[in-house]
Amino acid sequence: MAISCSGKSKKANARAVSPDSVKKELSAVIPAADLSNHPGKQLYAKQCLPCHQADGSGVPGMFPPLDKEWVDGDNETLISIVVHGMDGEIEVNGEIYNQIMAPLPHLSDQEVKDVLNYVRMEFGSSDNEISTAEVREVRNSGSGKKGYQ
Repeated sequence: MAISCSGKSKKANARAVSPDSVKKELSAVIPAADLSNHPGKQLYAKQCLPCHQADGSGVPGMFPPLDKEWVDGDNETLISIVVHGMDGEIEVNGEIYNQIMAPLPHLSDQEVKDVLNYVRMEFGSSDNEISTAEVREVRNSGSGKKGYQ
């Protein structure tokens, strides 16, 4: 039996490591890159992809890209854009866009939360998750922030 500097045997210092404990520790350190089963992915494909495209690049001159500045922005603005819509000029990456984004009030609070959290993970860098309570609060406010309908 080997003895460590502390005078204790290495066996006494060893701890049991199960495959489940290793997986749990790794998942806390390594973010999940696979979003294929994210609940917001199908919603994005149905509700957002036609204008913002599969890669979030948008359509130049018509529909803006899902730029990190917007995607990682404050929760209230993102929620308001989806729930209440948006009109008027905006600038994204130095390009002006002036199309109406129709509101999507038919999406449930859970669906809005799911699609926006998916968008953040896929096209942004924010780990600031949106909650259903935040969606409900913005929806119940009756209108969006200034500049949004």
